[in-house]
Amino acid sequence: HIDLSAPEEEIRALLDKNQHTRLVVTGGDDDEDMLGVVHVIDLLQQSLRHEPLNLQVLIRQPLVFPETLPLLPALEQFRRARTHFAFVVDEFGSVEGIVTLSDVMETIAGNLPNEAEEIDARHDIHKNGDGSWTVNGHMPLEDLVQSVPLPLDEKREYHTVAGLLMEYLQHVPQEGEEVKLDGYVLRTLQVDSHRVQKVLIVPPAQYEDELDYEV
Repeated sequence: HIDLSAPEEEIRALLDKNQHTRLVVTGGDDDEDMLGVVHVIDLLQQSLRHEPLNLQVLIRQPLVFPETLPLLPALEQFRRARTHFAFVVDEFGSVEGIVTLSDVMETIAGNLPNEAEEIDARHDIHKNGDGSWTVNGHMPLEDLVQSVPLPLDEKREYHTVAGLLMEYLQHVPQEGEEVKLDGYVLRTLQVDSHRVQKVLIVPPAQYEDELDYEV
């Protein structure tokens, strides 16, 4: 986060090392009060126009969720507002934290394995005879790219295969739905209670062969 009264040098220093697309702005009567959100791209555009960096004029008000709000209604509010960021408040109106659309979707779809799952999702990947891969939806992307060279956005706000699918689809995937990424096709194979269990990853050459065969 960044304080509303932060000098320009501090803002620029934070931009240089920042890995997120948004910054929470704090200040007010209590220095830790969360005032809103600033999009990093807006600050960069200010800088490119050679204008003084001004947090005040760039602050956006995110959604505000009560901490008791269930996941599915939260997902619906994100969808309606077409935003990816919300403050979470307690019964007294104090901001307890922040939540993103990706947080909600990954939780619904099973970002974390069930306690009963014996297979470690980090290693739950199988190379098929045709050159494709079958992977666990909970598999961290950092582990996946060791076997499958998918291009990943460094500033992404999702961390698993399921999260990647939901970011591109903007909803919880259904069986058979596909996402195309740099020639690769990620096809949802198994979904249980909103949890993405299995995903097929088809490399570019094989997917083109599939299309030729269908013709």
